[in-house]
Amino acid sequence: MAQHAQTPTSEASEWDGAHFAKEQSSGVVLGLNLRQVIIAGTGIGLGMVFIIAGGAPTGLILAVIVVLLAAGLAIPKVQGVPVADWIVALIRHGVQGSRGQLSYVQADSYDEVGEPSAGVLSASDQVEDAQRRDKKGRIIPGRGWRFQLPGEAGELLAYELPGGAGFCYDPRTGEGMVSAKIMTSKGFALESFDSQEERTGHWRDGLTAVANLPGVLRIQCSDQTTLISGSRIQRFYESRVEDTVASGGKAGAEVDPFLHAGLEDLMTEAQDMPVHEMWLTVVLSKEKLGKRIKVLGGGLSGFMEIALKLMSTIEGVLPPSGTQVVSWHSPRSLAGLSRSAFDPDSSVMISERSASWVGASPSQAGPMALDVFVSHLATDGYLHRVYKVSEFPQRQARLGFLDAFVFSGEFRHTVTVYYLPGDLRKAKARVGGRKATWTTSDRMLTKLDRPPSLEHQREWDDIEAEEAELVDGHAPLDVAAFVVVTGKDELELEANCADLLGRAVQANCELRVLYAEQGSGMLAAGLPFGWIKR
Repeated sequence: MAQHAQTPTSEASEWDGAHFAKEQSSGVVLGLNLRQVIIAGTGIGLGMVFIIAGGAPTGLILAVIVVLLAAGLAIPKVQGVPVADWIVALIRHGVQGSRGQLSYVQADSYDEVGEPSAGVLSASDQVEDAQRRDKKGRIIPGRGWRFQLPGEAGELLAYELPGGAGFCYDPRTGEGMVSAKIMTSKGFALESFDSQEERTGHWRDGLTAVANLPGVLRIQCSDQTTLISGSRIQRFYESRVEDTVASGGKAGAEVDPFLHAGLEDLMTEAQDMPVHEMWLTVVLSKEKLGKRIKVLGGGLSGFMEIALKLMSTIEGVLPPSGTQVVSWHSPRSLAGLSRSAFDPDSSVMISERSASWVGASPSQAGPMALDVFVSHLATDGYLHRVYKVSEFPQRQARLGFLDAFVFSGEFRHTVTVYYLPGDLRKAKARVGGRKATWTTSDRMLTKLDRPPSLEHQREWDDIEAEEAELVDGHAPLDVAAFVVVTGKDELELEANCADLLGRAVQANCELRVLYAEQGSGMLAAGLPFGWIKR
C-alpha cells in the first residue's frame, strides 16, 4: 500500500497495485440491499392494491404517493448508507431510550480518584491467584472480579493468569480475551521506504499467524493519545539515572548539569503530558476451542491455559515488525484504561499509581454516569464522538497512512483497528453470492438501457481480486477502523472533530459518524476488551 513516488523506479515493490476494496454496495437487485428491496416491493404492492381497489383517479393518486414514499425510503443514501438503514437505527435508538438503556449511573459509590477500598483487587490478591495451581498443574481460576461497565459489557469478568496477566471472560458469549501493552522500537515515518516495507510485511505476517490460530475471533489494535503526569516521567527519569550510576556509568547532572536542571524544571512544571498508549487485544471463542479446552482439563481452567499459549505466540511473532510486548495487562491496568477512556481527567491520577495500586479496581472501570445521544455520548464531564472509517484509500496508499489519525493533534482520541478472521469456505461462498448479485444487477441495468457506472465496474474488480486471493490460499481477514474523539464541551469536541476530519482528507479516507450507535461504538473503539459486533 505504498505510493509509487516512494518506490525507486529501478525496483519493484510487492505493495505496487495494492488497494482497499470499496464499501460493498452491490446489494440484491440494482445495488439495493434486502431491506431496501422489501420496502420498494411493499410500496409497489400497496400501489397496485390501491389502483385495483380505488380505481381512478383516487386509487391512482394514492398509489403514486405510496410508491414515491417507498422509493424515497428505499433508494437514497446518506453518507453511503441507505436511508432505510438510518431509520432502523434511529428507531432502535428510540426504543432503547424508552427502556432507559441510554443512561447509566454507577451503582456503587467510590471516590473520584479511585483509591482502593474494601473488596477491591489488590496486589496481594493478584500474587495469590496467579500462583494457584492444583496438584496436576492445572490453573485454579479463583474468584473473578466483575468490570462495572454500562450495558451488556457489565457481564465481563476478570481473572488472574499465572504471571499476573489479566484474562477477561464474558460468560454470556463464551468469549475470553487477553490484552498486551505494546510499543514500537523505532519511528516508522523516519525510516527508509525499504525498512518501512519490510516492517509492514512482518506485521502482516504476524497478524496472519495470530489470525490463523484456532479459536481466534478478533484482533484489536489501538493507539490512544492520553495525558499523564509530569511526576511520573520524573520518577522514571530518576530511576534510570540511579540505575546507570549504580552500574558505574554517568548520568543526569554528571553528564550535563544545565540540561539536567532544565529537564527537571520542565517535568516539575508540567501538569500533564501527551503520550501514546498502545494495546493489542485478542479475543478467543470458547465454543470453537471446546475440544482443546477439554484436553487441557476443561472449563475455565483449560480456556486460560490456551490463553497462556496464545500470549507466548504473540510475543514471538511481533518483534520482527519492530513491535514488542512490553507487558500483559492485569485486571487493574485494564480497568485503568477503561476508566480513563470515560474520564480523561483520571488519566493523570491513574498514571501516578505504582506498586500495589497501579491502574484501577475492576469495580471502577466504568463511568460515574453516561448518557448516549444520537451523535455523541457524555461521560463524567466529557463528550465523546465515535467515527467509523467507512472508506479506506481508493488509490494506492502510502505505508502507515493511519498516522494521520494517530497524530491528528494533542487532544484525547483513540484510533482502533479490528482484524476479523473468517472461515475460508464461508468467504468463498460469500464471494460467489456477491458475484451473483452483481451479475443480476448488471443484467437489469442492461435491460433498462442504463450504462454501468465506473463505481459499479470497480466493485466487480474488487470481487475478482478477493476471489483470486482466496483461491491462492490467503486467509480471509476483514478490517474495520474506528476513531473516538473527546472534548470537555461541545465547542472543544467540534473543534477536535474538525481537526480529525481535516486529517482524514490527508489520509485519503472517509469518516462516518456512528449515528444512533455511539454507545456500542464507544465500547468497541475506546475500551481494550475487543468488544465489537460483526
